[in-house]
Amino acid sequence: MRPSDATRQLQYAVTTQTEQYDYEISHWEANTYEEIFADVIESGDLSDVMSVIKRLSAEFDTGTRPSVAEARELADGVLTAGGRPITDGGDTNSD
Repeated sequence: MRPSDATRQLQYAVTTQTEQYDYEISHWEANTYEEIFADVIESGDLSDVMSVIKRLSAEFDTGTRPSVAEARELADGVLTAGGRPITDGGDTNSD
């Protein structure tokens, strides 16, 4: 899945849950979420991407829009919940 496809899936999920068929994620938000989805795609798998979409759409469902920091925190939580590191692990030498 490409990040842009994940963003469209999020838009569809939000539209379906809120029943606001004229709802659109703004261009800025789409680009922001695409960067987050790109990170999830790189570090995880398709089920992780879908989990992020589901959790983000739930946030929209409560009438709020997740900030960049909130969306990134949510994505990081999905990745670490699966036992995947969210960084490269750093230097392993103890010297």
